[in-house]
Order: sequence, then C-alpha cells, then structure tokens
Amino acid sequence: MDIKSEVFRMTHPIQIRFNDIDSLGHVNNNVYFSFFDLGKTYYFEHIKASHFHWMQGTIVVARIEVDFYSPIYYKESIVVDTKVTHLGNKSGKFLQQIRNVKTGEIKCRCTSTFVAYNPDLQSSMLIPDEWRRAIEEYEEMTFSEA
Repeated sequence: MDIKSEVFRMTHPIQIRFNDIDSLGHVNNNVYFSFFDLGKTYYFEHIKASHFHWMQGTIVVARIEVDFYSPIYYKESIVVDTKVTHLGNKSGKFLQQIRNVKTGEIKCRCTSTFVAYNPDLQSSMLIPDEWRRAIEEYEEMTFSEA
C-alpha cells in the first residue's frame, strides 16, 4: 500500500515551539518523540472519553522505531497521524507519521510497541476487553489476538 493512501482516523495538529529548533534551523530529531507521544495521548483521550477509564491500567512504550525522511522547519504546518495496527493479548502496535498539512509530504514515520501495564502490580496485564472493543470500533477492524 502506498503510504500516502493509508487511512488514519486520528490526526492532531502540532505546534512547533522555538526551543524545538536546533542550530541547523530544523526540528531536532529528539523532539519528534514528543510529537508522537502527543499523538498517542490524543488517540487514547478520544477513545477513553466514551468507552473506558484508565483506572483499569495504562500503557507503556516498549519499543519505538523511527524513519526520518525530510526535516521539519520552524513555522511549518504539521500534524501527527496515529493508528493502532495490531493488538495482541498484552501488547499492541502503533503506526504514526508526521505530515506537512499544506503539501501532504510525510516527514517521518514511527512504529511503536506498547504494553498494557498494571501500575499497582508493576507488571504487564491483558488488554482489557473494553479497550480492545473501543480500539476495534474506532479503527473499524477486528484484531486477532496473538
């Protein structure tokens, strides 16, 4: 599938701050991770508002991998697109990208693995059925557990 034709139901605008810029005049690569975190936050905030409570647990990022395609410059209008592409028993995968709003150019893409986590027990946990249903409903797909 062509990456420009992929469907992302969650898109969130990103405000670039002056301190995000490095001496070369573009967004420092470390800052991208904050943009991806914002995308994940808004994804779950959107879903949880109507389906579940975080008192059941939380998620932690276990792995993250980023491909940088093109620099982002100050005052560039960008968004972070976010979707869940896989749900297992205790973990899942996000696909995210940062995109220029005006040109549609994809600046970078990120895959991350998250783990459902019980902070009281300090261990992983099964993804609650309520979370799974909410994500499947939002993404309009069914994930097989594996």
